[in-house]
Amino acid sequence: MLRIAVIGLGHPHIFSMIEEVLAQKESFEIVAICDSDSPENVKKAKDLVPDAKVYNDLDELFLDNGFDAVLSSAIFSKKSDLAVRSLKAHKHIMFDKPLSTTMEGLNEIEKELSLHPDLKIALWLTERYSPTYYTAKKLIDQGAIGEIVHMYFVRPHRLAPESRPAWLFDRQMYGGILNDIGVHDFDLARWFTGSECAKIDAAHVSTKRFTEYSIEDNGSVMMTMENGATCMIFENWLTPEKFPIHGDTRATIYGTRGQIEVKAYPESVTLFSDTKEPQEIALIPPPYTSAEDFLKVISDPQHTALVSTKDACFSTRLALLAQQKAMN
Repeated sequence: MLRIAVIGLGHPHIFSMIEEVLAQKESFEIVAICDSDSPENVKKAKDLVPDAKVYNDLDELFLDNGFDAVLSSAIFSKKSDLAVRSLKAHKHIMFDKPLSTTMEGLNEIEKELSLHPDLKIALWLTERYSPTYYTAKKLIDQGAIGEIVHMYFVRPHRLAPESRPAWLFDRQMYGGILNDIGVHDFDLARWFTGSECAKIDAAHVSTKRFTEYSIEDNGSVMMTMENGATCMIFENWLTPEKFPIHGDTRATIYGTRGQIEVKAYPESVTLFSDTKEPQEIALIPPPYTSAEDFLKVISDPQHTALVSTKDACFSTRLALLAQQKAMN
């Protein structure tokens, strides 16, 4: 049984994370909740986990030391400090993205990991656990489109600013659209190609719609992978209010023998080639959820996680580099 402390509930991601952990009651127990910055979210979390102890003081929680791992969707700018403190206390961490808003914070996290190689990070890069992207990865690995030449990712989200916490509109606390939303697609580019980024060719951010708020509402990146594949990424907060879902995310992967199109609305994966009519591929569910994957990687040294600790750090570093390039 892995004992979990929920520390930092600044983003509503935390509730889907808690629900996923609660679905594995035989493996996880949420024993503590702590966040003096988000009392309303703490109350909601307590309603979900009535047996968990609420701490108002982080020092007291770490002094009690009655937990094995930290689950967090803290205010973005506070996450790297929490990660470092947790790792120093020899706790595994399960964080939503982004892992850090600064390169300095990420460097500190990686330093602690080097000192404690048995500790693991689960960064909730949820697309690897999505049936659509998981199915696309399976097709790529089977050689269905040959060698990947170009990847095109589009990731719109609905901002709905009146429903967002105030810290999201503080640039220092938020950290930027490419680091927040874009990290998913940087991670997918690495995953699909099995290659790291060789060069960020161009990066751009701006605010076009929500000019009354201190937030970038669009961003784009072009990069080249070490295996020669190129990638274009477009992120935005421009989903119209009346669009039926939060974000009509899409990806097209072009290869030497075909292409794959991934769509979120409706969910579908379509394979195109020179020799067959377009095929809508039956979606393949991933073998486990993020929480199940995390438990496996902790309990079994031979288990290969869909999102490894290395993936968490490498994809974060790439997102931070793109954010920096866009702002220079």
